[in-house]
Amino acid sequence: MTISHSPGKLAFVDAHAHLYNSGAIRYGIFDHSDPAFEALVGSYSALPRAYLLDNYLQATGSRKVEGIIWHEFISEDPLKEIAWAEKLVGASEVPMALVGLVDFADPVLPDRLDIYGAIPNLTAVRQHLGWDEHNPLRRMASRPDFMTDPAWLKGLGMLKSQNLRCGLEVFAPQLAQLLAIVDAHPDIGFTIAVMGWPTDLGFESYARWRSDMNALGRCENTCASISAIECIFGMNWTEAQIEPWIMSVVEAFGPGRSMFGSHLPIDILSYGFDRLYNAYERIVGAFSEDERDAIFRRTASNWFRVPLA
Repeated sequence: MTISHSPGKLAFVDAHAHLYNSGAIRYGIFDHSDPAFEALVGSYSALPRAYLLDNYLQATGSRKVEGIIWHEFISEDPLKEIAWAEKLVGASEVPMALVGLVDFADPVLPDRLDIYGAIPNLTAVRQHLGWDEHNPLRRMASRPDFMTDPAWLKGLGMLKSQNLRCGLEVFAPQLAQLLAIVDAHPDIGFTIAVMGWPTDLGFESYARWRSDMNALGRCENTCASISAIECIFGMNWTEAQIEPWIMSVVEAFGPGRSMFGSHLPIDILSYGFDRLYNAYERIVGAFSEDERDAIFRRTASNWFRVPLA
């Protein structure tokens, strides 16, 4: 595919994207309407059943993409999905790194990590731990106490012998628990996903979230991913609305440990790639050229070990 890029737009490495094919891999969200998924992203009937590299490159054609961090997409068979993604990497014209699904409480975790360790481009794992005390539909984990469970903590400790980043996807009220985990495991690099996933946009909640993110930012084994804007602020988010939150993340972690992601194709349920990345660029417009290049490109490349030209 030949893409014509707009002049003056910053090149980027996408810190969070999904590519998938429900014709090859089974995804439950496409087999039936999933109320839990809807609670996170809203109505998703317009979401394509397959989203491949050509679809991604067409959506992002206004800018030069120099790398993609592929994230698993809650398939029915995560290992089959990873095998599919590994083939995708081999055929891709764009450098890619893979983020695989884990459950640190799973008794067969060592086997899963052995499989992942044999995949050169798999550089990170993640577990969905988001738990909303008030809304049963907004619960991505089977229970709320994983981060204090001895068996789970033992599993997490296995990453010390693995060269893998770790994403623990939590909601903002769980950030204090996450901080304790990050503090206790300085030898593991933790991706703070979805901006720490704010769930209440009120002033008091913003102040608590910002304090927790500042504390996480002081831990040198962390890196913050700014993505899934539509899941936090709604499909009709505004630039004025998201700017103070994004700036707070960058202030907490610095440009060298902050990175932007598109969250494609979920993002197309909102305004789409161009409006999102134009907003990103304006929000950090006062930063130096080197700092902007870090946030848009180098941080994600370094963190997930994506080779750049």
